[in-house]
Amino acid sequence: MKAKTYPTKKQAVWKYSFAIIVILAGIILNFLEKGKEFLGFHSVGNWLIYIGIVMLAIITLQLIRNKKRLVDERSQFIGMKAARITYVAIILMLFITMIIDGIKPITTAYSHFMSTLICAITLVYFISYKIIEKYN
Repeated sequence: MKAKTYPTKKQAVWKYSFAIIVILAGIILNFLEKGKEFLGFHSVGNWLIYIGIVMLAIITLQLIRNKKRLVDERSQFIGMKAARITYVAIILMLFITMIIDGIKPITTAYSHFMSTLICAITLVYFISYKIIEKYN
C-alpha cells in the first residue's frame, strides 16, 4: 500500500462545506428562535455559529500551513489499534455509567454529560495512540 499525503483539496472542500452548514444551521435556529441556553451560550444556534467559525479557522490554518503529512501503514495500524482500544473504553464507560445511574440517578444535564463523554473519548484515543506509538 502506497503512503498518502493529507490534507487533499477535496477533503478541504468537504470540511469547508460542513463548517458552512453548521453555521447556517445556527443562523436558522437563531432566526426561528429555537433552542435554549447551551454550554454557556445563549442558544444552541449561537453555539453552532461559534463552532462553525472555529472549524473554518482550523481548516484555513491547516491549508495555510501547507504541511504535507505522510500517512504510512505504520500510522494507519497504530490508528486502528487506538480506535479499537477507544471503542472498548466507550463500551466500558457507558456500562459503568449505567450501573452508577442504577444505584444513584445521574442528575447532570444531558449536554454537559455528553460533552464530558466526548472529552473522555478523545483523551482515551490520544493516550492510547501515544502509548502504542511509543511501544510499537
